[in-house]
Amino acid sequence: MGKFLDLAAKRRIFFDGAMGTELQKRGLNQDPAILNLTSGEVIIDIHRSYLEAGANIITANTFGAYSHKYDNAANMIKAAMDNARAAIAQNSHAWLALDLGPTGLMLEPYGDTTPEECYKIFEEAVQQGTACGADLILIETMMDLAELELAITAAKQTGLPVFATMSFDKNGRTMMGVSLDDMATSLEALGVDAIGMNCGFGPDVYVELAAQLASITKLPIIVQPNAGMPLPAEPDPARPGEFLPARYSLSASEFAKAMAAIDAAILGGCCGTSPEHIAAIARL
Repeated sequence: MGKFLDLAAKRRIFFDGAMGTELQKRGLNQDPAILNLTSGEVIIDIHRSYLEAGANIITANTFGAYSHKYDNAANMIKAAMDNARAAIAQNSHAWLALDLGPTGLMLEPYGDTTPEECYKIFEEAVQQGTACGADLILIETMMDLAELELAITAAKQTGLPVFATMSFDKNGRTMMGVSLDDMATSLEALGVDAIGMNCGFGPDVYVELAAQLASITKLPIIVQPNAGMPLPAEPDPARPGEFLPARYSLSASEFAKAMAAIDAAILGGCCGTSPEHIAAIARL
């Protein structure tokens, strides 16, 4: 993994894009974590599509696969890691990221979950992901700095590189009021390897926030925006009462044009992005 961090200092690195969007396109609307066990070939195919598009890092489908939600969370994580490894088996230049999102729990004093309970959830996930061959750990879509700090602390115990992103509004604050300064100060102290932002908005918002973050930190910056904003849901003519998969406002070429203005070492996509979006930014 040291080679990867050296490479990141010399050229842009590309994450993949959305998993949920691609699953919906294939008619799979179930919980993505469960699909690791029931639709592995589909997930492998999605990973391969991102590799062919130019992604250097494949994100395992482990977002939200936690023990407080599923009795078989460990099996879900193993299946997700196996699926991703199968996709990158012939690609010696790709890395595999264990993906950790928010637990969905509220920490004290806002909720009734203790820091110890939350840490244990993250610890179980990172131990399983490490045992299954993760190259790095991506902690993403975080709103609460206290929860993010617990996830990072658990992830750092593995010795793997740790990347962390939060979701910000147009004013540079998360839903819980965390600022770019708050994030940078805390995460630098915890020794993360790259920091940044994902989800929430398209690249038009994050171009400004990424520039602000670059003035605060010397760490590599990650930016993984949505493909613009979601468009109104459209009824599915073939299935009365149901809707077509979610669509977003930016095409692949529009997304790439906006992403070209972002000064960040590591780029990728979140909701609404596809292999076509990743291919478009990789071609830049």
